Amino acid sequence: MPKDAAVPAAVDAAAPAPPKKVFVHGAGRCGECHEKMFDEWEGSAHARAVSSPIFKAAAAAANDAACDGCHAPLAKALPRAEIPSEGVTCDVCHTLRDPKPAATGAGFRLAIDDMVKFGPRCDLKDHYFHRMGCSPEHRESALCGSCHWWERKGVPVFTEYLDWQVGPAASKGTTCQACHMPTETAVLATGSPRRTGVPHHGLLGIAGDLRTRALGLEVSVRDDQGALVVNVTLTNVNGGHAVPAGLPERRVLVRVRVRDAAGAEGEHEQRALGRVLVDGAGVEVPFWKATRVGSDTRIGPGASWHETFTFHPAGPGKVEVEVVHRALSDAAATALGITDVAELPMTSAKVAFTKGTAEKTVTIRPRPPGKRAR
Repeated sequence: MPKDAAVPAAVDAAAPAPPKKVFVHGAGRCGECHEKMFDEWEGSAHARAVSSPIFKAAAAAANDAACDGCHAPLAKALPRAEIPSEGVTCDVCHTLRDPKPAATGAGFRLAIDDMVKFGPRCDLKDHYFHRMGCSPEHRESALCGSCHWWERKGVPVFTEYLDWQVGPAASKGTTCQACHMPTETAVLATGSPRRTGVPHHGLLGIAGDLRTRALGLEVSVRDDQGALVVNVTLTNVNGGHAVPAGLPERRVLVRVRVRDAAGAEGEHEQRALGRVLVDGAGVEVPFWKATRVGSDTRIGPGASWHETFTFHPAGPGKVEVEVVHRALSDAAATALGITDVAELPMTSAKVAFTKGTAEKTVTIRPRPPGKRAR
């Protein structure tokens, strides 16, 4: 070596390797070609995985980085704020490999170091923007179960996959995708022909109404020596997992009201169904503070919930039963400081009565999932 040749500094040998190139884009970029899927995804819970008010409040209160594993899977691999902020974006599901559902959650890897996008179809050709990856795993419930099963310190939090696995849907071969991503005939991408078997990306069925199709309702009323006896039965007809699902703080509310002949509201009662997590003192708390399950009145697949209500109306009228899905229990909403909690009507029934009414029954049967309303 010539005397005046530069000697490489020792630090060069220890310099970090240049970062790997990653093939990840924001959902809007994907939507330029896959407009239908983008529009459906944009209104889904996946798109709001890190932006919903409930998640923001819960994440701030829990201060647990484990949430990002499923709510913002790209956050560690890709520190660009705009894409992790989209939550479970296109490139999460379409690079997801080796799903392994377990109580520890986030059992998967993201193959973002190549420009292959994986999906359930094996009849598509590569094109200039990305290559096509044939993935039978995208037809299997394990793909969903890699996030939709998580226990925290032995306390069950998300159990949809486990509920499905031990329930009748799994034994019949009905996957999560069959209900949450039913297929239809549509264009996969701009310029491509219409194809059959295209999954809907809204996650709540083609019409976004899975919750309204989950439960069957039966209401019967009868006069019992002047008292009005109301029997209410809810049956989980179409849910492949327990209802309500998702956060343990979610509730199904059953509201029973008596109205007189003029329509004025009289006596009324409410029941809240769900899994209640509690602390050591037995007080309901959000899941990150819980030490055990205090009670569980969710309705399992194919199971029923029954309750009897007794009222004392002065004259004839009508019984109204309303079943709604509530995004948070009252205790959780108070703990998180959330005052505007979303409610979604699920099913309802009305039964007229008079003094001396013999038993009258009204039955409401939900439509099966995967079909549009006519």
